[in-house]
This record gives sequence, C-alpha cells and structure tokens, in this order.
Amino acid sequence: MNNLPFVRAADVPGEFRVPARVSKLLLAPKYGGVARVSMGMNITEVGSMIPDHMHEESEEVLFLISGRARIVIEGEGEWEIGPETAFYSPIGKMHRIENIGDEPLKLVWVYSPPLPAHCSQ
Repeated sequence: MNNLPFVRAADVPGEFRVPARVSKLLLAPKYGGVARVSMGMNITEVGSMIPDHMHEESEEVLFLISGRARIVIEGEGEWEIGPETAFYSPIGKMHRIENIGDEPLKLVWVYSPPLPAHCSQ
C-alpha cells in the first residue's frame, strides 16, 4: 500500500476464497492512515456466496454496488436486495450473503472497529 489518502480497487489484487469470491482489503490500520475502521470490497461469483459467519466485536455495514443478493441474518430473517442498497449485520449474529443474480455480486464492506487481521502487518 502507499501513503496516499486513497487507493484504487483495481490496484489491489485481492484474495481468492472458497466458495468462489475475491475479497480486497482497501483501507485498514495495518496500511496506515485510518485507525478505527477498515474497508474493502468483495466480488462474489454467480451462484456463490459469502458463507455463514459472525463478528463478535465489530459492526459491519455493507453497500451492494451491483448484482442481486439474498441476505440471511440469524434470528432476523432473509431478504432479496438489488444494486445500490446499504445493509448491516448485527454484532454476534450469524449471517451470509448469497449471489442470486446472473452477474458477479460486487459490494463494499466496512468494519468498526477493524477486525484484528486488519490491524497487524
């Protein structure tokens, strides 16, 4: 990362994960500049998902840029959403995001406080 106050997502290679998706950590304390949040993006392939997971100590807010998703939050429900929709996952609740459309699902996520892996080099 550089010491500029911005980063282009296209310049970040990302990390491939299974089920098929790529996660890009864009801004985080471990890169300098920001201290109390981390931000990144996820591109989830057609028919794939961000599987069930939870965050015990961080709030997560997300913004769906493109594609269609089903969000499922433990004990809360499930919803189908489309582009340009903001949503969140409550602290301590299992949640997942499924790509239910015919194009890659592209979303931006923010954690506060950052996840521990976003803080160390």
